[in-house]
Amino acid sequence: MKKTIFILILIFFAKSLNSQEIHSFYYLDVPRSKASEFVKMHKKFTDIYFLGSQENKMNSSWLFSHTYGSNFTFKIIEVYENSISQASSTDFAQEVNKNIDNMDISYDEKKMLKDEWRLYFGLFLENHTDELRVAFPNQFYITDGDFDFSKKHIVVFNKSNPRWSDRSEYISLWNEITRQPAIELGETLAIVPTGHYSGSSYTFQAAFWYKSWESFVKNHRNLENFGPMSEKQKRMWDIGGEHNDEIVTYLGSTWSVNGDETKTFTIAQ
Repeated sequence: MKKTIFILILIFFAKSLNSQEIHSFYYLDVPRSKASEFVKMHKKFTDIYFLGSQENKMNSSWLFSHTYGSNFTFKIIEVYENSISQASSTDFAQEVNKNIDNMDISYDEKKMLKDEWRLYFGLFLENHTDELRVAFPNQFYITDGDFDFSKKHIVVFNKSNPRWSDRSEYISLWNEITRQPAIELGETLAIVPTGHYSGSSYTFQAAFWYKSWESFVKNHRNLENFGPMSEKQKRMWDIGGEHNDEIVTYLGSTWSVNGDETKTFTIAQ
């Protein structure tokens, strides 16, 4: 009987994951001297990757640069509809090479592109780390106001590590104590929380988007000045486990200015 219940729990868990959006995170160690060149190549080869593929399962791709708090150069996030789409997605390197071969350009131009691709891919792979995270779409927030994805933004990733047994309670408290006050204050453009799926990572993290440093500072100061901790705040911090913050700058994505998914990577200005 216990075995049957355990199997049913696993089936339920698998079905739940297969219905949730998967975010594939990459942390890159690109030399700073190559950073500007890397961003340009990232746009070029992301665009090439999206050319002519009927099998591609990636919904969108996002690029961020390290700004403060962690030891990496770039963070890339690829978004997939679910775990099956992520697992069966088209291999990036094979797809890029196939699409270059299919281009109506000269042999020498194809060779130059492939040489540049090898440079880009080498910079991507060297000392990189990666993880998969599952999205919590019911907790997503995107402002009804202006949110121009062609502009750079400050993005703060708040990471906490509650035990699995405490995660539901933690998220409920986080919604009430952190997420909702930030929305009501009006400085946050978007909030995107995710949970651990595979790899080495925190069990919970949330990305807070701001249009400027001034907006981030205003939000932080207001949320920190609510007086003594309530019992709920104490409980949230007590079960939150290890905490970590990092600040990155949004550099571009395959989303349009209006927030629609596209097959063209736009570098933020």
